[in-house]
Amino acid sequence: MTVPFALTKWYVDVVDDDDGCAAIAYWASVRVAGVAHAVGGLLLSRDGGLADRTLTLHGAGAPTWSGDHLSWHSPPLHLSVDADRLMAAFSHQLLTTPSGTMDWHCDAPLAQVRFAVGSDVIEGRGYIERLQLGIAPWALPAMRILWGRWTGPGRSVVWIAWEGAHPLRLVWVDGTLVADAVPTTDRVVLGARGSLTLHDHSVITDATVGEQLTPLQPLRAIVDRVAHQRQTRWRARGTLQEPGREDVRGWVIHEVVQWQ
Repeated sequence: MTVPFALTKWYVDVVDDDDGCAAIAYWASVRVAGVAHAVGGLLLSRDGGLADRTLTLHGAGAPTWSGDHLSWHSPPLHLSVDADRLMAAFSHQLLTTPSGTMDWHCDAPLAQVRFAVGSDVIEGRGYIERLQLGIAPWALPAMRILWGRWTGPGRSVVWIAWEGAHPLRLVWVDGTLVADAVPTTDRVVLGARGSLTLHDHSVITDATVGEQLTPLQPLRAIVDRVAHQRQTRWRARGTLQEPGREDVRGWVIHEVVQWQ
């Protein structure tokens, strides 16, 4: 029998323009068989090192939008986030099945974001997305997922690729879907529009989902089902090269999730 499952997950990130410090925060509401949990998380990566991670099952509610301004305050994470959207939102239904759907919302492909972590402040260009999942994640028809986002001055690139039973390849440049684009771990080929080259990678996360979510003991029944998925996430520099235009440089956060 299929167990009813619902997940809403917010993701917000920022990379400091000067020193490349990366910060990632997320909030998720998980409901399984009528039982709900809320999870908050924070990752901080400095000097090209692996991220420090904080997880909590306690605390404040989800981020909220007021016009083009997002705010989120999570006392358990000692975190306040403020962001101003600089590019219009867009969305895509990634999957439809008899059991439910997977709806992905790019709420801000480009934003000016400020993280205050205690007395520490990280500020720069960032990105915001929201995922609504009515299908258990262990039932997704993919064996490898690539995801990433690049932000530069006034520009953005976002990509999602699935490999497996339900192949998927989607790339947006400045909010416009680009046909026949091909994302890899070191380049996003944009066909006639050019390419985004990724370089100077630094690993933020390299661990199985089970290793990352070890502190969430009340959710073991869920975590154990996806524990062997391995997530590798990087911060990198990215250069957008387009015919007839000057190169644009910015920061990338991207990842690969591999089923093992």
